Amino acid sequence: MVSPRRLILVANDQRLATVVQGHLQKAIQLTAPIVRFDDVPHLLTPETDGDLLLIAADPTDAPAVETVVREVKVQHQPAGLSVVETEGVRASGKLDPLNPYLGDRFVWPHHPRELTAWARRALGPGTPFADPANEAVAATIRRRLINHTPSLTTLVEQLCIAAAHDVTVLIEGETGTGKTFLAKLVHDCSARRPHRFLLVSCGTLASNLIPSEFFGHAKGAFTSADAPKVGKFAAAGEGTILLDEIDTLGLDHQANLLRVIETGEFEPVGSNETQLCKARIIAATNWNLSDAVERGTFRRDLYYRLHVISFHLPPLRHRPEDIGPLVHGMVARYGTKYGKRLFSVCPEALRVLEAFAWPGNIRQLENVIQQAVLTSAGNELKLHHLSPQVLTRADVPAATIPMPNGFDGTLKQNREATERANILRALEKAGQSRTRAAQMLGVSRVTLYKKMKLYKLLKPKEPPVTFPYDEYNSRASNG
Repeated sequence: MVSPRRLILVANDQRLATVVQGHLQKAIQLTAPIVRFDDVPHLLTPETDGDLLLIAADPTDAPAVETVVREVKVQHQPAGLSVVETEGVRASGKLDPLNPYLGDRFVWPHHPRELTAWARRALGPGTPFADPANEAVAATIRRRLINHTPSLTTLVEQLCIAAAHDVTVLIEGETGTGKTFLAKLVHDCSARRPHRFLLVSCGTLASNLIPSEFFGHAKGAFTSADAPKVGKFAAAGEGTILLDEIDTLGLDHQANLLRVIETGEFEPVGSNETQLCKARIIAATNWNLSDAVERGTFRRDLYYRLHVISFHLPPLRHRPEDIGPLVHGMVARYGTKYGKRLFSVCPEALRVLEAFAWPGNIRQLENVIQQAVLTSAGNELKLHHLSPQVLTRADVPAATIPMPNGFDGTLKQNREATERANILRALEKAGQSRTRAAQMLGVSRVTLYKKMKLYKLLKPKEPPVTFPYDEYNSRASNG
């Protein structure tokens, strides 16, 4: 049986959408779901090859139709795109620039037979659109990761555990690697989703203000306390609080935080009234907290409380497979924000972006893409739209330039050398445990094994130890 989610109607005008839905139900016995234009990004995956039938009831629907078409095309999503429009929309010509990107256009109510024939052809076998309201948590997590950072899909199982259990989570990784995104994903897939997700940047808080920011204060608690203040732990309610850059907290503030994690209790500054924190705590750090523990700058007991479930996000330079999806998603988002008619990214520009080292990780990439979209003109993001910083520092393929003396090697050679060094470092930190090393590197154990085999890091199997009497015993048993 064909899934009804192989064909979805997208409309802001529910009246026309319901009429089209009723026609298809009567003609081919299929009740196609109806969603709004804003819901489309939550339905798409790189595997979904169903059809979206966009309903344009009025010329004012044209911008929403264009946004969906642009974002689907720029992100290389395989979904088919067709339009049902009224005579007024067709006469306005507002959808005409989209003709190269649309499969079919039907004028309602003049083309019911053509629409029926198209729907029969569209309902072939394939992968249906996601159903966010009913899909499993693992499917939701995988869909959001594969659209955003496919290299992290190896973390799906761990993220499901983190979402299902109300325990503290620690996320480590360089600045800009996506720690907030991962924390928000855990929150969105947990029972706390209806409640608030609150980000607290610990590194931006003055040390003397941290108690008041965290726990609030009573009126008159200090000179400028003219009114009572609700702290972050109370403001988060039953939601999730993300403590970013937790490594910047002093030891005295760490002690107060440890009490909250262990008992849930705290007192606002200047108050004797004990309050209860109901929020779930996620901590993030740019540094290796275990090293901070050894240096004595981070409490060991707090580290263990935070380290119930942990994730390590590798830097973007070690995740080249993520750059393409990230770039396409950012171009789609900023194209919509700034009203740019961008439908694609030229291959040369993407190659340069993939070759850049990105010391600032995803945050730097986002800044570069935002600037490029702002300066772009036409339907394609091109090489000359990128900032000089990226163009001058990106590695150029070896075939395009002469090799100078002292050249350090091709991009592939440098990447392999970096991967090999990181694998050795992770194995050393993990006590040669491949499972833990794979978790630290953000890859699966199978991927780590293949990389170790590629870089000749697997130890050869030693021959079995034999003793002089083994040969005698073997002969005796055969005799």
